[in-house]
Amino acid sequence: MEIGHALKVCRSAKKLSLDELAERAGLSQSYLSMIESGKRVPTLSSIDKVAAALGVPTPILLFLAADKGELQGLDPDTVRRLSEAVLDVVRN
Repeated sequence: MEIGHALKVCRSAKKLSLDELAERAGLSQSYLSMIESGKRVPTLSSIDKVAAALGVPTPILLFLAADKGELQGLDPDTVRRLSEAVLDVVRN
């Protein structure tokens, strides 16, 4: 699972700086930076706070964080279509 990458994708899609997201989520900017760079693994509570601050359901953030091994059993076209749909939800 690559939660840092998913967080960065969502933050960028929402056009938020780390400072803005940190303020909205009630977390420190340095903590979010460490999550994005893969230096920290967030708690589920922190993931929930970030998802709420982004206006994105937590399961969507977790889906974006899934690596290929975690999506085994789904055909590549389904994964692509789901990813596109999820990113549309994030952007809106």
